[in-house]
Amino acid sequence: MSLLPIPVSVLRRARFRVWCARVRTETTTGLQRRGRSPSATLALAGTLVLNLVVDVPTALAARPQGPDLLDVPFEELLEVEIRSAGKRDEEIRDIPASVTILTREEIARYGWITFEELLRNVPGFYLLDNTEDRFIGTRGAVGGGVQLLVNGIAQHPSLQKTITGTEIARLDIPVESIDRVEIIRGPMSVIYGNNAFQGVINVVTNAIEGSGPRASASLGTGESGRLFGRAGRVFDDGFIVLNAGGYRTEGLTGAYADMFSPAELAALIPGTHPDMDGDLDQGWGSLDLSAGWRGWEGNLRLNRRDYGIYGFTPPFDEGTRIRLDTLHASLGYAHRFSDDLGLRVTGIYSAEHYDAYQLDLVLPELEGNQRQDSRRAELELDLHWRPTAALDTIAGYRLLRIDGVGNRVDAPPLLDARVQLEPVTTHDLFTQASWQVTAPLRLVGGVRISFLPDEYQRIRRLRRDRVPVAESVPVGASAPVNGQIALLWTPTPDQVLKLAWGTASQDSDQFNLPEAERIETLEANYTLTRPRWMLTAGLFQNRLSQLVRTIQQFDPRTGIYTTLDDNSGRWRTRGLELIAEVQPLQTLHLSASLTAQQTEDLVTGIDPGYSPTLLATLKADWRRGPMTYAAYARYVDGMEADWDFVAGPEQGAVSRIGEPVAGYWDLGVNLRWAPGATGPYAALNVSNLLDTEIRYPANELTDFNLGMIGPGRVITATIGWAF
Repeated sequence: MSLLPIPVSVLRRARFRVWCARVRTETTTGLQRRGRSPSATLALAGTLVLNLVVDVPTALAARPQGPDLLDVPFEELLEVEIRSAGKRDEEIRDIPASVTILTREEIARYGWITFEELLRNVPGFYLLDNTEDRFIGTRGAVGGGVQLLVNGIAQHPSLQKTITGTEIARLDIPVESIDRVEIIRGPMSVIYGNNAFQGVINVVTNAIEGSGPRASASLGTGESGRLFGRAGRVFDDGFIVLNAGGYRTEGLTGAYADMFSPAELAALIPGTHPDMDGDLDQGWGSLDLSAGWRGWEGNLRLNRRDYGIYGFTPPFDEGTRIRLDTLHASLGYAHRFSDDLGLRVTGIYSAEHYDAYQLDLVLPELEGNQRQDSRRAELELDLHWRPTAALDTIAGYRLLRIDGVGNRVDAPPLLDARVQLEPVTTHDLFTQASWQVTAPLRLVGGVRISFLPDEYQRIRRLRRDRVPVAESVPVGASAPVNGQIALLWTPTPDQVLKLAWGTASQDSDQFNLPEAERIETLEANYTLTRPRWMLTAGLFQNRLSQLVRTIQQFDPRTGIYTTLDDNSGRWRTRGLELIAEVQPLQTLHLSASLTAQQTEDLVTGIDPGYSPTLLATLKADWRRGPMTYAAYARYVDGMEADWDFVAGPEQGAVSRIGEPVAGYWDLGVNLRWAPGATGPYAALNVSNLLDTEIRYPANELTDFNLGMIGPGRVITATIGWAF
């Protein structure tokens, strides 16, 4: 929960961590509360979509569709170029990391309704939900620094001192606007700086030359609905793309009696709601504009989300509600001095406003709100130089300034507080080189130095009648260094072996813990392709250090426990990743993945929470005439909840926040009718076909002892027109 800490017995601070990221693929170019009406968010988005696509001029007609990667022979996939890994065009075989690509055609075939659902079906990924936020898990750790980019632009940072931002708005990307998703696993701080902790996700929404204007509408069970529209044009010297969409759903509806223990139910204050139905509705609208002309490229993204959350106790009246407004704007220019030397300059501005405008939790008489704000300005210069045919280099500088960071809570008499962080400026220098030593052997190495401020400063006031207090905390390692080394062996064009080592860092939002969390990764990855099948196998080991952990410390003077945070946590995860794809017929495509991993707490020896041992995905699609029949499934193993470590008279005692939750299979199907590349199309999607009970382990915000019940079966029908 993003509320400032109040007495520990009432509110606990969430310990989850999440992050997101940056890149561009090179181209030639609500809701319904109890008794209330559907959200104005979707209505506003709907109006925008209709205005966007009605009478689309023929000048905006799309060019012929580009080739679908699912139709490309497997042995040619290693030659596909992306820019996510090194900010320059690279073939997948030359990228020192494990890579997954999802295309517009694949997204359409499987019919995923939201970007969140798409990520749940990525090999090796799992998501957790605490109603306020979503947390991406991968390689044994959840909420750990997967950096999200949209068209190469890093999304607004959420991990900032004094505020506890959410990542959920970063996932509010209309899935029909997505032309391509590039996923790079492993530490990427050398290229992207702090918070590219466990990888990078780049979402491309401006490839208009391959996926033209269209409009669609969806209706589903659970009072869900979706509207989307796209317009755009490719010019001789550039392009312009406008995407607009909105989504709404009633959200989770589970009964509290099925999630609380008998003791928790008995402790509830009379008058709280018996279930979540009507309290957790959500809706959002998104506008995304991207344009390029003669080396210039600009991006503008606006997003508004309004949704209900669960906050520590069931609500008494209309529930706690949050409104998130985010803005991302960027302008870049790329100039090539020669065939071997080029410079790219990019400026980015982003801002976020978090408004918990309706608090309904803990006590029936509690009223008030919480507001958090932050701004980010960034300037980056990337110099790409190829001195010889065998050596490719990039060097860069980044200036990052975070300001306007404030957290204000008005909930008298329980809490009345103001916290303002002084502006923070950091400088980064980085370089990476890729050297083709021999025909089959390539070496890649890089380093990044980040220059942090000597100290963090803030002004804090805990009561209206108290004088503001200035606080500061020194930064121990003010110039952290991250590195990367990789060896890539390509004995034949249809196979590649990658051996990689790398480090990364991730900011902590705790003001009194200035040191960043750290990760060191060793990875071996092998890919073999044949005309009709492909196999990828990988081994990895992550060593995480300086992790933030919570300790219940006994105070002998008062006889009570107090909550303390430190950054002494150390984890180790070892794992195996397998991905196989087969195309026995031209119209039939099959794929499967398996991730087996084990995470250890090296300090306590206690199994960490939120870390499943097994993850698996299955996908199959068959095309016959205008019809595509698709099925997909994912397995998430059982998980423990997090725990509190006690130091004091009961030295070493451990108390889990909740009971472990069972593993589950989630099966979905999609039927799609599309007689041509342009014209009408329709789809029928069923997620969680078997209505499997999905439970998320307890955390400090949704502290249900038996775990929170996730979404059940949802049936969605979509109609649309591609121009």
